[in-house]
Amino acid sequence: MAKQIDGYLGGFRGKLGPAVGYVWNGVWCLRSRPGRIRNPRTEAQQQHRELFKQEVQLAATMGQALNKGLGKVARSMHMTPQNLFVKASQEAFSLEDNRLAVDYSQLVLSAGPVAPVAFGAPEVREGNVLSISFEKNPLHLRADWCDSVYLFVYCPEFGGGYLTAPVYRKEQRISVVLPGNFAGKEVQLYGFVQDAKGRSSETIYIGYGPLEEGNGSEIEGSEWGVNGSEGGVNGTIDTVVNTENSADNQEYRPNDSQINPPSLPSHSPS
Repeated sequence: MAKQIDGYLGGFRGKLGPAVGYVWNGVWCLRSRPGRIRNPRTEAQQQHRELFKQEVQLAATMGQALNKGLGKVARSMHMTPQNLFVKASQEAFSLEDNRLAVDYSQLVLSAGPVAPVAFGAPEVREGNVLSISFEKNPLHLRADWCDSVYLFVYCPEFGGGYLTAPVYRKEQRISVVLPGNFAGKEVQLYGFVQDAKGRSSETIYIGYGPLEEGNGSEIEGSEWGVNGSEGGVNGTIDTVVNTENSADNQEYRPNDSQINPPSLPSHSPS
């Protein structure tokens, strides 16, 4: 930067060759013209941008679960839960024909030191009620029976899902009444546990399957230790739902406003 005393060519603003003229605190000044910003927009670069865009869109449809399951860890890392989800779940994403393909078993929806639970096989009862039992993980000797257990039911076709109100670990069963338009649709099931301090467990991927009455045994991946992990997905990291329902009330009916509107046409893996 050079200060202009008598003014170069009488003083000027804007670009002149390699220089830019401007006024700062009433003084005419010069600075060098910045170099051209390189943005070649190569095919690989545009693919990366498109992938990130669609990852963020998916994160938005899972906002309730991410805010609850990743909120505390994200704040400690000065990140949003959605950004942390995208970062921790990178191995689950790819682009196929310019559309997001997702390995749902690898998604990281929660993270923390709390002992998880072992979910059994999901059951679908009359009235579109999804119910699943769980037990304390025998590999963890210390677990508070008053920890809160959550179930997240995600429907890729609709691009949204429900996070249930919590039940106590001691209840050993959690149920949710899903909307009628979920009937027969494939859902992805996740669970996690949270203690009184707001710390979470790792993500527990329960499995996937169609919501058809009496098909509990057909929902895959319901055994403990999906993909060989203890309590869920192995992550790369060491708006809260309504909890007015008593934890003793094991069946929870979400409001229509609690499902996120679809923003992606489909997230089903090819």
